[in-house]
Amino acid sequence: MPDSPLNVLFIMTDQMRADCLSVLKHPVVRTPNLDSLAEEGVLFRQAYVQAAVCGPSRMCFYTGRYPHATRSPWNEVPLPGDEVTMGHYFNRAGYRAALCGKTHYTPDPMTDPDAQPESGIEHDTLAGLEAWELNDGRGDGWLRYLQQQGYGADVLDNPFGVNQPPGADKDRSAYPTNVSREHSDTAFMTDRAIDFMKDAGSTPWFLHLSYFKPHLPIVAPYPYNEMYDPATSPEPNRIPEELENPHPFHIPYRTERKGIPYDEERVWRQRRATYYGLITEIDDHLGRIFRYMKAHGLWENTLIVFTSDHGEYVGDHWMNEKELFYDEAYNVPFIIRDPRVESDSTRGTICDRFVESVDVLPTFLDACGLGSSDPIQGCSLVPLLHGEVPGDWRTAVHADWDFRFYWSPKLLGVPPHKCRGWMVRDTRFKYWHFNGMPDVLFDLVADPKELHNVADRPEYAGVINEYRLELLDWRMSNEDVSRVSWTYERRPGFGKNPFEDPPNVPADH
Repeated sequence: MPDSPLNVLFIMTDQMRADCLSVLKHPVVRTPNLDSLAEEGVLFRQAYVQAAVCGPSRMCFYTGRYPHATRSPWNEVPLPGDEVTMGHYFNRAGYRAALCGKTHYTPDPMTDPDAQPESGIEHDTLAGLEAWELNDGRGDGWLRYLQQQGYGADVLDNPFGVNQPPGADKDRSAYPTNVSREHSDTAFMTDRAIDFMKDAGSTPWFLHLSYFKPHLPIVAPYPYNEMYDPATSPEPNRIPEELENPHPFHIPYRTERKGIPYDEERVWRQRRATYYGLITEIDDHLGRIFRYMKAHGLWENTLIVFTSDHGEYVGDHWMNEKELFYDEAYNVPFIIRDPRVESDSTRGTICDRFVESVDVLPTFLDACGLGSSDPIQGCSLVPLLHGEVPGDWRTAVHADWDFRFYWSPKLLGVPPHKCRGWMVRDTRFKYWHFNGMPDVLFDLVADPKELHNVADRPEYAGVINEYRLELLDWRMSNEDVSRVSWTYERRPGFGKNPFEDPPNVPADH
């Protein structure tokens, strides 16, 4: 067991599917360094995010709380200033807590006057994290680096442009980016992460290394753009019947999100191949980090978590991007390597227990001996890492989606206050409930690929009612009660144990 406090390396990709790991026998993509990480840790196969949009999903990871509790349901909607994030927890514990890469955190102008959008002020801290190197797509540090390497204004204006010959008939994702592999954003953020470890020295540290890729645009530097043969790309998970009787959200989503090109075989084959190349590029650079950590005495004293903020369809269900509640968007890769001897019994195993993004923060706090906090709604995964399964472990996962910020209210004729969706998924069914639109139900035993909506079949009416009530109970059980204890614990005669009987209270209370 390490003698000094555990460091934490929290690695997140953007828009990476759960199935894109060669350790899970993906037919194309190769991820040898992540496979090795899984061999030394635990791979959680049933890991789900609580929102499939970058900002709200990340706020769930950062706070250990569901989207309706964080009150940050969309990109650029500020995380309220009273929310406590993993950066705050680790800073208070004496760690050096930093961000390298993407965050999508927006500070709250109600508590931070400098956070006004028109101010143009760059913050030194983001969600309690030192902004070691910020890159929400095209970070200033990366652009300055490209300029120093001699790239011109055309590349700096569009660092994801590709070298596509005039009149070329292939999809643009077939061509290499104008930025070379050694200067890509993935390479640069990896360099900066290693720089942070050097700079931190012997100080306990928490580093959130957050890659922008394989997020759109699906373009890659050479040789990753041609690493995989498009002919080997597996066919999308979809059937024509999905378009013949679509959910009301489906068709405008395809149109507005430009999923129609994925109807063409040449497009989905190429984009899938390039998407896999981007994942292998990340894996290659993770190998650099892991080798550095092993060479400098960090490997046996660092808790490592690898995951993604959500998935990507790449043509599945006739769509691209990540919205709606299909597994391709919500199920994410999730690996934890706990270096402590207590985890030796589970190394190299695959766990099929349901875990959620809100579990990451309480796992960090538990592993590092920092306790927990009432507002946190997730559960520590440390018992699972140590080979123990709590008797009350969850049997389902949930998600909460506020889509009023889309084009949907106008195209669907649904008022903004009704643009909400909830999801519950267990091993038997997946149920989507919308406010103002039809329900969706998948019988996962008969239809594990979620291709046939059976919500309108009479024989499933009882299932619909059961899962609708289950969603209501979940929502009621996870309201934001973060301030209740402030009053509860200060009232004379009340104990801190919520299960204790309170004293007699006057009837007007």
